[in-house]
Amino acid sequence: MSMRELSQIDQITFSDLTQKSLDAEFEGAYPPSGSFFLQQRTGKKYWYYKGYDQKDKHQYLKYVGPEADPDVLQRIREFGFFKSGYRVRRELASKLRAAGLPSPTRFEGEVLAALTKAGLFRLRAVLVGSLAYQTYSGVLGIRLPDPLMRTGDLDLAQFFGISQQLDDVAEDVESKLREVDPSFRPLYNPNTPQLAAGFLSASGYRVEFLTPNRGDRAYEFNLAPMPAFGPGIGAQVLRFLDFAITQPIRSVVLHGAGVPVTVPAPERYAVHKLIVSTARGRDSTEKSQKDIAQAGDLIEAFALTRRDADLGMAVLEAVDRGSSWRRRVLRASLRLSEQRFSMLSKAVQLAAELENRDPEAIGLTGGRQKLLQRLAIRSGGGESA
Repeated sequence: MSMRELSQIDQITFSDLTQKSLDAEFEGAYPPSGSFFLQQRTGKKYWYYKGYDQKDKHQYLKYVGPEADPDVLQRIREFGFFKSGYRVRRELASKLRAAGLPSPTRFEGEVLAALTKAGLFRLRAVLVGSLAYQTYSGVLGIRLPDPLMRTGDLDLAQFFGISQQLDDVAEDVESKLREVDPSFRPLYNPNTPQLAAGFLSASGYRVEFLTPNRGDRAYEFNLAPMPAFGPGIGAQVLRFLDFAITQPIRSVVLHGAGVPVTVPAPERYAVHKLIVSTARGRDSTEKSQKDIAQAGDLIEAFALTRRDADLGMAVLEAVDRGSSWRRRVLRASLRLSEQRFSMLSKAVQLAAELENRDPEAIGLTGGRQKLLQRLAIRSGGGESA
């Protein structure tokens, strides 16, 4: 399937639906009867909402977001004024699906909507994996290939430090999932049996929680407790994940009237997929190939939409993290098609020029043969760093 840009109308519609879905999420989470205030934690200020539960007759606090987030500040300023009708949002989402933009299966959409209602995205969780990839057609304004958007699981990531500091917790995640499918049960790690790393349905659909590891690889054998996700819930600890979920963006998944989500910036997602494709075990060839395919499609999308420099900047940030990161990016790039390798090389060159850096020092200029010589590996060796 060849890529082509979405019509201007479809791009505007996607942007409008994203905004309206986020407004509706904010409106539902924070009733007009409450108020907002700033609270300082670990040297930074965060917005919180103070509400009153009419049924149980008690006050409660909810986390809203960082003081520095302009979107949060704008919604607080407009609090009580905006109304985002369900019917309008459903019509917008229906138009986008009819135009060929990707949407999840009904079951996936219902699971994602349940997690959104539980407050996980409000608590700064980030949707990663193929469901996040689905949203990039609308974000980038280009039709991405459909086969790379199907999956059998749903992954949510959050920084461990954020989960520890929020002083707020999601609604009962397991109960929300069982409202969709009563067969969902906790998934446990034998090394950390007191924590659930996610949930599994009878049909084999998995909801899993992840958190970055920037320390010892031994941490990856255990789960990290994630108090913001709820008591008894932990997360798998993964290397390289922090790169993907730093500076995420808001988007929408086209289920029902639109499900507002937080996803990695597409340029970070693409570079992360290049990196993790080299970290897969020998029994994960299919996943590694999918990583490269998704990265390649996004590289082409950035080239077609003339956003090469954004992608290039993400590559520069990755290679600046150290020789291991740089080598993984370079080795993975050799698995791209000739055309997409050239697109990535051009993106890096543009970014290097903008930062007054020598593009030759990055290693992606000069063609594939030159890079092969630099890495001292045979073409088609498929080595992992």
